[in-house]
Amino acid sequence: MNIYSRCFRAVCNVRALVRMFTALMNDRSGHVAMIFGLATLPLFISVGVAVDMAQQSRVHLKLAGTADAIALAAARSYKDEQLRDTIGSKYLDANLEAEYGPGVTIVDLDVDFNDTDRLVTVRLIADVPTIMMGIAGIHKTTADLKSIVTYEGHVSEPVSLGLVLDVSGSMDTNDKIGTLITAARSLLLKLKRADPDQIYVRSGLATYSSSIQDTVTMRWGVRRARRVIRDLTAGGGTQSTEAFERVGGWLMGTSEHDAHAAQPVHEGEEFELHRFMIFMTDGNNNYSSDDTETKAACDVYKADGIEIFSVAFEAPSRGRALLEYCATDEAHYFDADDEEEFLRAFDEIGDRIETALLRIVE
Repeated sequence: MNIYSRCFRAVCNVRALVRMFTALMNDRSGHVAMIFGLATLPLFISVGVAVDMAQQSRVHLKLAGTADAIALAAARSYKDEQLRDTIGSKYLDANLEAEYGPGVTIVDLDVDFNDTDRLVTVRLIADVPTIMMGIAGIHKTTADLKSIVTYEGHVSEPVSLGLVLDVSGSMDTNDKIGTLITAARSLLLKLKRADPDQIYVRSGLATYSSSIQDTVTMRWGVRRARRVIRDLTAGGGTQSTEAFERVGGWLMGTSEHDAHAAQPVHEGEEFELHRFMIFMTDGNNNYSSDDTETKAACDVYKADGIEIFSVAFEAPSRGRALLEYCATDEAHYFDADDEEEFLRAFDEIGDRIETALLRIVE
């Protein structure tokens, strides 16, 4: 057979394949649909497994955070013998489904206190249901998580906190100043209870309206700041720059680290100082230049390693934009639309700062 014959036959074969494929595509007997369905089933299962694994990863991460949170709560409450037996269940008996999703079941929760080594160990085991993996007979996965936290005698992560609080005239509306007083004093009370001997926490404060109103320079403990906050009143305009720079200046550099290093409790050991700022407002600065200058200060302080929490209290768009810009990241920004959300924001910030005082070992 010469080359022309072979080429002619090859062309005919290709044409025959094309005609077969066209016929299959036009076939209405259902065979093609069945074949297509069978062919796409592996792809469908693969996509389903990928979705399941993403969901499993998200839930496992949340459960790991829960184990850490229970361990930290237990470490804070280690002196209460009755609470030792109930701390885990009290933490979990809230909205389990709302927190982790439907079908998640806590199989076992064990909270163990080792008073010799001053360690609390939490082991959390949970069944997490699957969705698409059930096609392959896998109806659940098991999360087995452990968290170990030190308590008294091993606390070596000190905190320096500066608050920058808006007390302008608009804070008098609907007694928002009263809500601020409650929220800030409650946050500081958490730190007071975590550090009753005033050797791990230092705090300072500047309130502002048209200018700085009250200041508490950095000092040990939180008592002075709580007393000043108790008597706050609202009035005047809004200019944040001076107060923000005042508090940030106290926290910048090594001065706070040096103050903590001088404490006998840190003698001879390395420690990581956590520096925090809390910045809140319910309005816009009277002058846009204050936005620009405050943002510039935020850049400097964040670059220096200061963590900035910011809380908007029913603030207009420009005020929210300033606070969102200044926050360390999205997780450090709170947009409170009412009193309840504002109180909840300060409560969460307090928990996160308190957590910095305790060391997660594992």
